[in-house]
This record gives sequence, C-alpha cells and structure tokens, in this order.
Amino acid sequence: MDWFTGFSIVAISTGVTISVVVLIAVGSIRRSLNEGTLRQAQHIRSLSDSVAALTAQQQQAQARIQHLTEAQRRLSDEVNALGERLSDSDAVHRVSGTAKLLH
Repeated sequence: MDWFTGFSIVAISTGVTISVVVLIAVGSIRRSLNEGTLRQAQHIRSLSDSVAALTAQQQQAQARIQHLTEAQRRLSDEVNALGERLSDSDAVHRVSGTAKLLH
C-alpha cells in the first residue's frame, strides 16, 4: 500500500466515526427535546385544568357576591322602612302623648 491509500482509509474511517458521533448526538438532542416537549405539554394541561377550576370558582364566587349584595339591599330597605316607621311612631307619640307599637 502506498501512503495515499493509507491516508484515504484513515480519512474514510475518521469521516464515518465523526458521522456516527454526530448522528448519536443529534438523536440524543432530539430525544431530549421530545421529552421536554412532553413535560411542557403535561404542565400546560395541568395549568389549563387549574385555570378551568379557578374560573369555575370565580364564577361561583361572583354569583354568591351578587346574591349577598341583593340580600344586603333588601335588608337595607327593611332597616330604612323600620327607621321610617320608628320616626313616624315618634312623631305620633309626641302628638298623642302615648307610644304606639311597630307591628
């Protein structure tokens, strides 16, 4: 064998070795990216479920707040009505000199 044949064999062997190493590295990187993508998809799914649950809780809380606001308004109206009845009773009491019952 002459030096050119030996050099060619070494060059081809080096090229094949580098190609194999590059293919293994690319495969490893691709597998890592696929695993990362899978983990991200699971996190996104989990976060979506959490957001859906929190949205449902928020809607329930808003409905409860609205119900309580209406109840407060009704109670406020009743207190105002009782206050008016009481002030009317005081006015009548002053005029007639006797106390009247509120019911």
